[in-house]
Amino acid sequence: MFRLVATSEVIRDAVPAELVPLFGLVTVLGSAKFLMVWLSLAYWNDQSRRRELLTVVGVAFVAVSLTLALKYWFGLPRPPAAVRRVATDPSPVGFPSGHAIAATTVYGGTLVALDRHRDPALLAGTGVLVGLVGLSRVVIGVHYLGDVLAGFAVGLVMVGAVAVALDRGPSVVFGLAVVCAVPAVILTTAPGDAALAAGGSVGGLAGSLWRTRAERFRSRTERAALTAGGVAFVAVAIVVVETVEPALIPTAVANLGLVVGIVALPALVGRFDGVGGTSTAD
Repeated sequence: MFRLVATSEVIRDAVPAELVPLFGLVTVLGSAKFLMVWLSLAYWNDQSRRRELLTVVGVAFVAVSLTLALKYWFGLPRPPAAVRRVATDPSPVGFPSGHAIAATTVYGGTLVALDRHRDPALLAGTGVLVGLVGLSRVVIGVHYLGDVLAGFAVGLVMVGAVAVALDRGPSVVFGLAVVCAVPAVILTTAPGDAALAAGGSVGGLAGSLWRTRAERFRSRTERAALTAGGVAFVAVAIVVVETVEPALIPTAVANLGLVVGIVALPALVGRFDGVGGTSTAD
């Protein structure tokens, strides 16, 4: 009853088939890959708030492990394949919604990290975005409404964790993520998900401990070059991850390298004289 099966059916039936592809696009905004790229771009380019944004990344990895642990602990199935309205092959377990947790954690946590959560317009806009991501999971038939609401609740706890973690620093948060990855790996039967939780958390910890204090971008050209290089690196690393899946150890190592690269990229700022020039503002 707490999964609100009947209400979920009403929501699915209320959305015409013509709008389902739109909700299929909205749901991508809560996916792990999209959020990883979005957070990476923000972290690389916001020179004055890199530490805060890296803390959000660390909390996001805590959320990944928590999501997996909860999903496989409860072991509650997703809606039957017959009600799915887009071509997808999700994990068999559906409670709580990982997309709802991730979207709430990352978008809400970023507002807190950037100290913009007191802005009514931004807060409302973020709420609408997160709400649409959650609704999309019901509309396309991969979650019940109860799964999504539970995901929002867990995500709000993670947003609170961001507020606390900002005083501790990213290395402490990634250390917690490594600890949280242990039960996630034990409980999870999907090697790819377990490898993301473990490898990504260890990679984040290693990168945050190793990273040097990045200089400010000296030109728009340097900013564009490092951003483009970072996007290319992430794209290649994701291909490598998907190639070695579902083997646990190689996938964990690939995720470790991916996250180390993301965290360490700002250390390259100012290292290449050929792209220097007039300094730019944040």
